[in-house]
Amino acid sequence: MFSTEALGAALVVLLLFLAQRFFPRRSIFAIFCLVLLCAGAVFYATQKEKSEPLTTAERAHLAEQQMIVADWYAEYQGLIDQMDHNWRQYHRILSDFDRDIIDLTTTHERLDELDTEAVKTLDTLARMEPPLALDDDNYDLMTAIILKTRAYAAEQRQTIRHTANVADPEHQVSEAQEEQSRRLRDVMRSESPAGLFTAREISALRENVDARE
Repeated sequence: MFSTEALGAALVVLLLFLAQRFFPRRSIFAIFCLVLLCAGAVFYATQKEKSEPLTTAERAHLAEQQMIVADWYAEYQGLIDQMDHNWRQYHRILSDFDRDIIDLTTTHERLDELDTEAVKTLDTLARMEPPLALDDDNYDLMTAIILKTRAYAAEQRQTIRHTANVADPEHQVSEAQEEQSRRLRDVMRSESPAGLFTAREISALRENVDARE
């Protein structure tokens, strides 16, 4: 097997040979050689940086960052799971009422209970801060993830709360179950958050703490 350096050197020789034939003028040939030299220098520096092994201190620091991120992410994933569970429950309550499985009073009570759970999640997110021991890049990425998640959780909670208010049996504009269901679904469609878009930040955070050889 040939090394990357050997293959690169062979490619340079071939390109120089072809350039000498196709660019007989010395000035053009010299410019081509200069461009090729710069490209080779950049490639060599990049390869060298990639292949340089981590020192003992760097490995210890990376291991510390990995542990901090892993512990935080386990807590964060638990909150995401709770938010997903709340949202599934929200849609199930509306579906059960729409199919007349539960009455309006039960719907209102269950939405009130769900709102309490959504508030608990918001309170936990409000207390969540990136660990100070994180590197600056990782700290900034984690901050962005937390802020986006707080905003999304707040929108979820607002949708649940508003739907519960509309489901209050004492404040109905119609006694028809179909009309009541339509009003609840109108709230769901108009106020539901679009989505939680943190994939880019999470991917970058994971890449930053991946072990390198």
